[in-house]
Amino acid sequence: MQKVSLDFETYSEADIKKWGAWGYACHPSTEVICMAYAIGESAPVLWLPGEALPEFIREPSRFTLHAWNSFFEWGIWHHVQGWPETEMTQWHDTAALAAALALPRALGECGAALGISQDKQKDRRGKYLIQRLCKPNRGKRIQDRELLQELYDYCVQDVIAEREIAAQLRPLNRTERQVWELDQKINIRGVHVDMGAVEHALTMIEQTTQKRNEEVAQLTDRHLTNVSQRQRVMDYISKNLGYPLMKFDKVTLGEVLKDDALPDTARRLIEIRQQLGKTSTAKYSALKALVTNDRRAHGLLMYHGASTGRWSGRHFQPQNLPRPAFKNTDVCIELFQYQDAQLLDVIYNDAMEALSSCLRGMLCAPKGKRLMVSDYSAIEARVLAWLAGQQDVLEVFQHHGLLYEHTASRIYGIPLEKITEEQRVIGKVATLALGYQGGARAFQGMAQVYGVEIETDLADRIKNDWRKANRNIVQFWWNIEKAAIQATQNPNVCFHYRLIHFRTLNPYLFCRLPSGRLLAYYQPRIIEGDFKAEQLSFMGSNSVTRKWERQKTYGGKLVENITQAVARDLMAEAMLRVEAAGYEIVLSVHDELIAEASNGFGSVEEFQHLMCQLPDWAKGLPLKSQGFECQRYRK
Repeated sequence: MQKVSLDFETYSEADIKKWGAWGYACHPSTEVICMAYAIGESAPVLWLPGEALPEFIREPSRFTLHAWNSFFEWGIWHHVQGWPETEMTQWHDTAALAAALALPRALGECGAALGISQDKQKDRRGKYLIQRLCKPNRGKRIQDRELLQELYDYCVQDVIAEREIAAQLRPLNRTERQVWELDQKINIRGVHVDMGAVEHALTMIEQTTQKRNEEVAQLTDRHLTNVSQRQRVMDYISKNLGYPLMKFDKVTLGEVLKDDALPDTARRLIEIRQQLGKTSTAKYSALKALVTNDRRAHGLLMYHGASTGRWSGRHFQPQNLPRPAFKNTDVCIELFQYQDAQLLDVIYNDAMEALSSCLRGMLCAPKGKRLMVSDYSAIEARVLAWLAGQQDVLEVFQHHGLLYEHTASRIYGIPLEKITEEQRVIGKVATLALGYQGGARAFQGMAQVYGVEIETDLADRIKNDWRKANRNIVQFWWNIEKAAIQATQNPNVCFHYRLIHFRTLNPYLFCRLPSGRLLAYYQPRIIEGDFKAEQLSFMGSNSVTRKWERQKTYGGKLVENITQAVARDLMAEAMLRVEAAGYEIVLSVHDELIAEASNGFGSVEEFQHLMCQLPDWAKGLPLKSQGFECQRYRK
């Protein structure tokens, strides 16, 4: 089959950031301005609407179609142009290949990271051209022949850049190719949304906002009419109420509310700020914008969103939904029909908290179906123990499963049955905070999350006790780091420890996982670290600044990457089994899988069994999941 690289430039009144690629393509105002394509290694060709269709459009079954973020091109091809149907097996996403090598997902940034010559990189003027020609400007569409010609050239240049980058990337292996195709299928399928409940929630959010703003105006003699302007609220509390505020973030305000010296008016203003400032309620608006005529939200998952291969969320961000403040959210959602925020205030004390708690329930099964939900239990702790050969922890999972009690027992040197609730919390914190080489500060920080204050000396002692009790995991950190450094210093030579193999093939340090999948560290280099020790560094995206720059890593961090990557591979292969068995996957949230099943088909037991079948490469890993079926997604 011949390869075609293609790129569309389009005009639409829809905001793609809000509507998503699917909704954008379905919007009635969306139209193609031009398309650039290149067959094989031939020079790119510009196609304009109204011209004769190229052969690869008339008879697409003879071609493979390659694009950067191909889900967009797929949507334009099918929804806007209505061209002949294509199979997902024909499509190839170059951005996905880049992400699999931990390279930037943005076309221009990826080209720069790979050092591609300037004449073959993305045109930096493209952003300006798109702002001018591809969306309304003050409600009008701009028609400018000179700018339009620049846009045509920009479209052609994108094809050149995509093809040049693709030449430097590796194809996905057979299993990963299947996983990517399933990811596209899930994004095309979408998840069903209760739009009636969403609309009612938005009405009650508006009611609550208006009511709270009126209260703000009364409290401040109309000096303030809302609490959305951070600096104005801080100034008012400082100057008019005599309580200086240096910061206005969520954590600081939470601490301020504990201060008995806080004036009542200031307290109430801060409480209102916290109620109205919930990002979770903004998700209702984001969800509404995504849903199309089929009452489904599409394109919520990003394949290989993290360098470990894990999925990340898009648009509505299903990976970042709030935990509910109460259990039976279905009962609360039933009250949405009355569109009465005051009713929620009376029953749940805080309407905005209630609305936030019900957000998951907006995702639901359509008529005639129900949702199957199952979540891997303590997946990272299980994988880490299995990778490191920490036999006592594996035996815990194979028998009673009380890992936190077991950890506390090892720390305190007392029998499992005598562990108190307070000691169990310490065991839980130690398990979560210390497995990836975390120190006393990491332990203290995690303890605070669970409402426990730990003195530094005690935290350091617990850390040391944990490491003594988990010697194989500690050894795993050191030997993984040693193998990675040796592989970097000795290109083309394989170094391994247990099931993990490292090898440097310019310009990557590859880490081969038990599944056979590779983690990639671009342009590895050994630098002088703390205490003049050798330390591994590589080029990557800074998780805080999002900038492409040199990163430093160490044994515990490498082990965290590996553990999360293995957990991801277990999920990915489970997804292939679940889908093949007839369950229609609609979402993956961290270690949880959500699928639709027709009434009368399948069972939770079968769903869990499919998720926990071990691949040949994972023998001996004590995998377990917990599941349920429901009409509305819940925690």
